[in-house]
Amino acid sequence: MKARIAEMLQTFHGQSTHRQSDTSASTVAGGTGQVRRIQGQTLQTEKLLREKDREIDRLRHQLANAEARLQELMGQDVLTALPNRHIFKEHLTHSLKRALRLGYSLSLMLIDIDHLRDINLKYGHEVGDMVLVEVAKILKSSVREIDMPARWGGEELAAVLHETDADGAAVVAERVRRRISMLEVKEPKTGKTIKITASLAVASYPQHSNDPQGLLEAASEALVQAKEDGCNRVLIANK
Repeated sequence: MKARIAEMLQTFHGQSTHRQSDTSASTVAGGTGQVRRIQGQTLQTEKLLREKDREIDRLRHQLANAEARLQELMGQDVLTALPNRHIFKEHLTHSLKRALRLGYSLSLMLIDIDHLRDINLKYGHEVGDMVLVEVAKILKSSVREIDMPARWGGEELAAVLHETDADGAAVVAERVRRRISMLEVKEPKTGKTIKITASLAVASYPQHSNDPQGLLEAASEALVQAKEDGCNRVLIANK
């Protein structure tokens, strides 16, 4: 009898052990499955976040392009807040027609910031943009309210000088050149002062041409010569 009872107890104990093992294995398996599900959800969430970040970047790019386009349609350069190239050419055309009709002189001044591309490469485009903004401020404050300063494009600015002949325009250009050479732009990381200079050229009606394209070509040729002569100078177009 005692032997029978001992055998029954041993059998019961074995069954209990098996049940505990089965329960433990089931718990581990369940826990592992839950971890895997959470990991999968985490990966999916990270993927969705990356997609949202890309979408936000795309929308920001579209917004920047739309703002630039709006500024262009409004006739304003986004960076310098000066009139843009399109508006400037229209102004030059209308101004020259008026000068022809009323018989007064008119000059075109082109400004090219020396070595701006090198500044962009060495210090970054943010510094280059800073230089453009500061030079634009100098130009705007150096001409009269009746004149038209503008962003021509790239590293070039321009201005229409009303009732001004070539010699008078050269005086204005020299004033702008000198003020630019005194400009102090700091390199953000080191605080080092970056040397800024500009080359300028002027062409006038009636001395050099009586049409807008002719004035632009004459001033552009003089500007190229100023750069070839060593930069940081003012040249009057050839007759």
